[in-house]
Amino acid sequence: MHLNSISLKGWRNYQEEKVYFSPGINLFLGNNGQGKTNLLEAIYFLSCGQSPRTSKIEELINLSGKYFYLKGEICRGEIIHAIEMGGARDGRRANKIDGIPLQRLAEVSGLLNTVFFMPEDLYLVKGGPASRRRFLDLEIGQISKGYRYTLGNYKKYLRERNALLKSRVQDKILLQVLTEKLADLTGPIVERRNEYLQKLSILARLKHRKLSGNIEELNLKYNWSIEPGLSHQEILERYAETRLLEQRYKSTLVGPHKDDFSFIINGCDLKAFGSQGQQRTAVLSVKLAEIELIKAETNKYPLLLLDDVFSELDEDRKALLLEYLTDRVQTFISSAEPLQTKAKVVPYWIEAGRISERI
Repeated sequence: MHLNSISLKGWRNYQEEKVYFSPGINLFLGNNGQGKTNLLEAIYFLSCGQSPRTSKIEELINLSGKYFYLKGEICRGEIIHAIEMGGARDGRRANKIDGIPLQRLAEVSGLLNTVFFMPEDLYLVKGGPASRRRFLDLEIGQISKGYRYTLGNYKKYLRERNALLKSRVQDKILLQVLTEKLADLTGPIVERRNEYLQKLSILARLKHRKLSGNIEELNLKYNWSIEPGLSHQEILERYAETRLLEQRYKSTLVGPHKDDFSFIINGCDLKAFGSQGQQRTAVLSVKLAEIELIKAETNKYPLLLLDDVFSELDEDRKALLLEYLTDRVQTFISSAEPLQTKAKVVPYWIEAGRISERI
């Protein structure tokens, strides 16, 4: 699987561009602020319909425009697929696969998988629980339509339930109905998250041992508010236990929207006790593990997107990352300087939202 080309219109600082890619390593060169990261973000957006940098559609639209439009041509074996995605300032979205409109964004899952590694990923360790939940949901959602459907429904019923809790007059019957809906969806969500995180933890541990010279052991620990494996009735009891507190705080206090996971090094929480070097190594290990996990789940390597990460890494970490710069993984790299690698690289120059091929 590889991305043949991408067309951009009204995306970030791009007016209108189209660029064709090599199935190997594509290197985007240019000064800071010219659009290198924006191009990588556009490729990621085509894979899942979401940005890793913002949840606000209006932030993705060129300042002089009213909408953005992206089109990617994807080669899967001998078959070419087209993904089209657009968004307007008023919140409207339009998404198509091979010219057929999508009824739900989840339908795009699995067609184009990506792993995006950028300096901001350090906040996976340092940031709050919402950033780690978002990471899990985006990565699982890439390979599972069912998960995205379930999570989307959960969020819808959660919004309705929270709105009801905030209202002055509460319909107790409706509140119970919404609680039942959440209970139905909670089990599948936490089970899938737990399964994914266990697999990711095993693979990340192996990568981390290599990076740390076998002196550190990395584990990813799922911190749930409602643990996996409970029956529907047991989940309802967990919701019932917080009913009085919900009335005080006007919000649903348990469920997948309260979950988190921790990076554990040699038994210690990395967020509280780890150095920045340890945190960076842990994140890199997780990203490399993602590549192998997606390959195992889909039987195809994902696209690898690297946003100015080589300047952030020491020589050992660079060497491990460079191992992936081969023909087996189509790779897109942004950098201010040429890349020192024996692998064949196709360079592009980006300046003020304009892309020049093969400089």
